[in-house]
Amino acid sequence: MLPAVAFVLCGAVAFHRSFTQMLTGLLQLAAFGFVFFFVLLLCDAKSSWLYNNSRHKYRFVVIFLAGLVIALVQAFISLPVFWLMMPAAIALFLCSGAYQAIGGYMLLLLMTHQLSTMSASTFAAYAMIGIAGMLLFTFLDENFLFGLPLLCALLLQTLVLLGVEFATQGHVTLQSIIFAAVSLIAGFLLLTVCLKYLSASVLHRESDIYDRINDPEFTLLVQLKEKNQRAYYHAIHTAHFCEKLAGLIGADVSLCKAGGYYHKIGKMRGESNISHALDIAAEYDFPPQLRHLLKEYGAQNTPLRSKEAAIVLLSDAMVSSVMFLFEKNKNASLNYEQIAAVVFKQQLESHVLDDCMITMEELTAIRECFAGEKLYYDFLH
Repeated sequence: MLPAVAFVLCGAVAFHRSFTQMLTGLLQLAAFGFVFFFVLLLCDAKSSWLYNNSRHKYRFVVIFLAGLVIALVQAFISLPVFWLMMPAAIALFLCSGAYQAIGGYMLLLLMTHQLSTMSASTFAAYAMIGIAGMLLFTFLDENFLFGLPLLCALLLQTLVLLGVEFATQGHVTLQSIIFAAVSLIAGFLLLTVCLKYLSASVLHRESDIYDRINDPEFTLLVQLKEKNQRAYYHAIHTAHFCEKLAGLIGADVSLCKAGGYYHKIGKMRGESNISHALDIAAEYDFPPQLRHLLKEYGAQNTPLRSKEAAIVLLSDAMVSSVMFLFEKNKNASLNYEQIAAVVFKQQLESHVLDDCMITMEELTAIRECFAGEKLYYDFLH
């Protein structure tokens, strides 16, 4: 829908160009718009949306339409309002995901190029700084401290665009400096509002949910303990390793810990773990990332994709192996390094990690962590 709206509006304001130029521009936009639409469908199928944006796609639509307004305004006035494209790029990224944002931003940039006097060098500069800005915001921590990446992104935009003007014209005009300053302030304010909104509506809300469900005294875990103590202690130990390993390799700690607690919670209601687990997840309002993790982990004969799912898989296998050996002989003297090696060999040979985003370096760090946890295994007796 968005590409179609864009094409109609572009045709309406392109009257000042020749028929051939207008037709060429619209064909370019149509081709890129088709690719962008395919990217959106693929991202939906792969669930590659940041935060909880998959349930709130209006955020992406609103930002895209705001960027479209910027492109249209630029077509009618001579003021360089496309200095606001950097904030639009970052906002698109935060309100969707990497692939959607890059596709949407490049489509907006192409429209701006078609409708204005933007030169090829300026187009290339905007493409670079927009994608660079998105990359800077991939390093947001769990507390959503965005001051440094925001400042770096806006300063990068200012320096690059002033540099392009100097390279193409041999000087920098006072008007450009004034608009650069205004755009810097406007971009800072707009992105601060967007980031504060996301922080309040996404991160803090989901952080509260994880704090609640990751409490060992949470209602669901208490019910599990009453129904099956072995399963409860298995979940407690798995969650311990998941939390530690997530911190070790930079995965989502809260999500991994919850995955450790609830990866087999569906068996409370029968043997069909995955279907019952998803029912329980809906009843207790689990965050969408956790529901996706439970679905990914519970799927039969399906390669895992996320680091978090790999962490849950390996932690579950290690805890299960150690608990099984202690159940056979409580006084056994176990070689944990050897057990870890066997667990990893089995999982790698099963090819379940072939498509996973986890690296061999991270897998090695996990295996070494398992081998070094000798004191903790005493709790698994």
